[in-house]
Amino acid sequence: MNKEQYLDDLFRVAVVIFTSTLYSLSVIWFLEPANLIAIGITAVGQILNRAFALGNITIPIGVFILIFNIPLCIYGWKSVSKRFVFYSVLSILVQTFWTMGWDWIKVDFGIDPSDRFFLGVIGGLLCGSSIGLALRYGTSTGGMDIIGQALALKKNISIGMFSSIVNIILAIIAGGIIEKSWDITLYTFIFIIISNLVVDKIHTAYNYLRVDVISQHSEAIAAALLEGIQRGCTISTVRGAYTQEEKFDVFMIISSYELQKAAEIVKTTDPNAFMTVSPIKKIFGKFFKHTIV
Repeated sequence: MNKEQYLDDLFRVAVVIFTSTLYSLSVIWFLEPANLIAIGITAVGQILNRAFALGNITIPIGVFILIFNIPLCIYGWKSVSKRFVFYSVLSILVQTFWTMGWDWIKVDFGIDPSDRFFLGVIGGLLCGSSIGLALRYGTSTGGMDIIGQALALKKNISIGMFSSIVNIILAIIAGGIIEKSWDITLYTFIFIIISNLVVDKIHTAYNYLRVDVISQHSEAIAAALLEGIQRGCTISTVRGAYTQEEKFDVFMIISSYELQKAAEIVKTTDPNAFMTVSPIKKIFGKFFKHTIV
């Protein structure tokens, strides 16, 4: 492993620890006091925790998070990538620790627990940010992220859309069936909407972009992009209207997750290159979606 790869892995491990901690504390500090549920496997853990509590049995949320993530990690190992699952496992372990019901973790912010709208909004912003950041940097918060990532890769399904459907069902179960309170369900819907809007806003790995690079060094740029991005590109001859100088346009289609890397490659290869980026709404034909790690 070279130094660059080592530093990249170290950075992603830090991202996993930070985002998983932020997600877990958001649930403990803002959702649990209002009896709102989170999303994905954490929500399943909350539902089961409350269901067992009806029979005076206390099982921490973290136990359920750990158990239910095991089959999802196996699925992700086969469907996404091994490194992605490694980060997911790390995230699951961090979340399990924070959600074991430790009293010293709980903090009283002086917010009225009955103010579910405010708590749901804050929780949605923080949880959505943690999930979006994790996915943006090629990591995961585990759970439904693994399934959502696999669907985004294979079926071009929005991770936010997938999460919304699953979490709406869980909110109905938690509020309408377990808690016997549709208020909890409705405020959880607000949390879900905000959370998933933030996720889709931050995590844009599978939005398509067209990159055009105008340069005299088309062959060098094309070769560098092919090696660095591993996508095909096209070179066409163009001419400046003012200078009448002949140049070349190297263009390729990438995901927005790859944009920063493409820009760095172009700048390194030809600092004088002129690069533009345009959004692409639809692609027909083969466009291989790289795994995010």
